[in-house]
Amino acid sequence: MQTWDIPIVISKKINNTMIKSFNIKLLLVLLAIVFAFDLVFIAMDHSSWRFFTKPLLLPVIIWFYFTYSQQNTCRINQWFLSGLILSFLGDVFLLFGWGFMPGLGSFLLAHICYIVYFLRVKKKNAWSWLPFVLLYLGSFIYYIFPYLDEMKIPVVIYGITIATMLYFSIRTYSLLLILGAVLFVISDSVLAINMFVQRSVGKELVVMITYVLAQLMLVLGVVGLEKKNRIIR
Repeated sequence: MQTWDIPIVISKKINNTMIKSFNIKLLLVLLAIVFAFDLVFIAMDHSSWRFFTKPLLLPVIIWFYFTYSQQNTCRINQWFLSGLILSFLGDVFLLFGWGFMPGLGSFLLAHICYIVYFLRVKKKNAWSWLPFVLLYLGSFIYYIFPYLDEMKIPVVIYGITIATMLYFSIRTYSLLLILGAVLFVISDSVLAINMFVQRSVGKELVVMITYVLAQLMLVLGVVGLEKKNRIIR
């Protein structure tokens, strides 16, 4: 490379970085718009209109994950990506009256993918947090169990899975991953209460707000860890 080529190369890198940064901001704006419409449709109790908004949320987040990873020159983790895709399928299934079990199964598999990703991250001791996770799980099952009827076994299995996901997120010692997992647990817990105990628009809003924020926090946490590991290596 000639000496006079160096400024050109640097300029191209700066331009590429600026373009990727702009794309990230654009995707966040797009997500905010779609998300705002989805929340409005929930507040107005127009479930049918959500067929146009809810299925768009995860594709935008997945697109954001790809773009944000490229900006930070991080590899795409297949386990985490699979979790996002399965979450998208779960969102679509739950739009239909017949889709609860396929939706539950999709999110169960999504959490398993997240657990596998957390296990592949460098592990640290988090035994002191296990009693709190078990306390949440026991309290949740104790509260909701009488309302489940024939859904007792699937919901209990799902509860154990999300509690496991929460615990292994704590072992990563990544604040963003832990926050994402906590928000996911809140979202799923409120969703179960809304479905089996007492439905309200307020609970549906809490479910979606915590759910979308959870996925965003997980994306930011995963990219942050991949970037950190790349720098260390």
